[in-house]
Amino acid sequence: MSRTMQMVHKGEYPGKSTVSFLPMIDMSATDMSCIYSTLTFVCNLATRYDVSPVLTFDQPLYWKALTIVQNEKPNSQLKSLVLRLGGFHTEMSFLGSIGHIMSNSGIQEILELIYAPNAVSHILNGKAVARALRAHMLIDTALHCILTSDIFGIQIPGQVDDDLDQVNENKSEIMHKAAVLHTELFEGNITTSNNSTILKTIDNTMVTQLES
Repeated sequence: MSRTMQMVHKGEYPGKSTVSFLPMIDMSATDMSCIYSTLTFVCNLATRYDVSPVLTFDQPLYWKALTIVQNEKPNSQLKSLVLRLGGFHTEMSFLGSIGHIMSNSGIQEILELIYAPNAVSHILNGKAVARALRAHMLIDTALHCILTSDIFGIQIPGQVDDDLDQVNENKSEIMHKAAVLHTELFEGNITTSNNSTILKTIDNTMVTQLES
């Protein structure tokens, strides 16, 4: 391994690197003075080593640090800072933006069919990340299924069951009318000419049922 490093390394060997703790600031992390002192300290170190200062914050501290940098003078060294939002909080912010944009679109009512109302509020503001990912994936899958079925004329399984239930309900209603008419015809209360429309419907239904 040392031989490989000697082969690929060019110039003077910089020596063994060390990791050390920086001095602690005895203040609340959310205090504006604490954040300003941290930004200044990092900028001074970056200037000393001739590198670009990069700092990563979570959402509340990121917003305060960004406010401090934006309010600085154009020639301030803090203007060279690169502020980054942490990966997890970036995801939370993105999910919260979806919930904000899609509010009053019916997404809340759809999600309440799966989750409790309190959980839905956390999903839409991006706080419940795991649930939000699953919820948005479910909605995306459902929308794609509807679009695909409409484009290619493919029946969705749930819709097929509903259509079959409606057909069976209609057949049951016609069969009930047929039974009533049969009883009245048998008792001589009516003649076949009185309900010709219903009799034709019953006849067509019987033929269709036999053919299927």
